[in-house]
Amino acid sequence: METSSRSWVLRRNCVMTPRQLLVAFSIIGAGTLVVSSAWALSGAWLVIPFMLLEIGALALAFVVYCRHARDHERITLEPSCVCVEVVRGATSDRRVIPRDWLRCQFDDTRKGLIRLVSPKQELEVGQFVDQTGRKKFYDEFRAALRGCATPG
Repeated sequence: METSSRSWVLRRNCVMTPRQLLVAFSIIGAGTLVVSSAWALSGAWLVIPFMLLEIGALALAFVVYCRHARDHERITLEPSCVCVEVVRGATSDRRVIPRDWLRCQFDDTRKGLIRLVSPKQELEVGQFVDQTGRKKFYDEFRAALRGCATPG
């Protein structure tokens, strides 16, 4: 039997890193501040509360984006078990599924997630990747699962 383990990381496709997003939000916030200050100096003081509301909304969006930019699932196939670690925001959940009687199913009926089913538990993975990424992982995982099961 194969003694090495194999690991897959399924993560979100984030276009910008948190640092790039901070720069973009800073530019937008500075532009808003300049324009609203110009209007306030010309006598339209009512612009200031809306400017503060906009900057607050930008800050909230930044925090939410950065909190979930590193969400991922790590699936590790070991000779005796499958370890699934899900990181979502500040929480992390790790589950270990014995390899005995483990089945991998591509679920077309619900969200297209991949189900790892054993007699004692069932997990769905693939929530952070698109359908083609799920299909690719499914094919690779099933091949590796069969490869580990055969004597080498």
